[in-house]
Amino acid sequence: MTMPARPQRNWPLWIGVIAFLVAMTVWSAYGIGFSLVEILCNIAGGTRLLEESWPPDFGFLPRLAEPMLETVFIAIIGTVVGGILAIPMAVLAARNLSPDKFTWFADRNFMNILRTLPDLFWAMLFATAVGFGPVAGALALTVFTVAVISKLWSESLESIDMGLPEAIRAVGGNWFQMIQFGAIPQAMQHYVSYALYAFELNIRASVVLGLVGAGGIGMILETQRANFEYERVTMIILAVLVAVLVIEEISESIRKRLT
Repeated sequence: MTMPARPQRNWPLWIGVIAFLVAMTVWSAYGIGFSLVEILCNIAGGTRLLEESWPPDFGFLPRLAEPMLETVFIAIIGTVVGGILAIPMAVLAARNLSPDKFTWFADRNFMNILRTLPDLFWAMLFATAVGFGPVAGALALTVFTVAVISKLWSESLESIDMGLPEAIRAVGGNWFQMIQFGAIPQAMQHYVSYALYAFELNIRASVVLGLVGAGGIGMILETQRANFEYERVTMIILAVLVAVLVIEEISESIRKRLT
């Protein structure tokens, strides 16, 4: 059996694309004032920072238990509440399920606004509104979760088989019954997968949100960094890394069972 001939590469196109990317990268580096010479001149400072950060201060580990638990609590609240709120938003944002074009357009643009504003902005906003602490972080991650899950799940809902929803409407079912019994069951597996993914993201995000006073282990991290306690900073980073890896493994095993 003869092997099919491999298509020849369009070398002029490849060269043009690579040249364009290189030109854009150089232009962007010039625009931000990137200087390789400065980096090489300051590499000694980076080396000194690494030396001061190692070995980690393992004696600081017991003090991380409560802030780490608070970080997990913030991520859980943000995921659960945001995941529930994302359900109606995703349904209304699905073109094949939204009751009318105006609702679809309004919901889509509202989702775009939520995704446009970063989680740090929401954390600072809620910290100003309700005060610094874990409540502000939970509210910020709730908004972040709504933005993530509603976007991803609305696309899954748009790809479902419309035969069952249309059959429910044909026998006299209303719009809500069509969604409840015809649409959501088909995409529920994707919803659970997206919710677990959002929880993984929220664990990481909750650490960053703590840097702006939104609770969790991020606040401890920022305090130790400001005090130049780099051995403790390294210990915090390692603790967060272990927690993230454990949660990822659990989440991955759950997703495999769903497929």
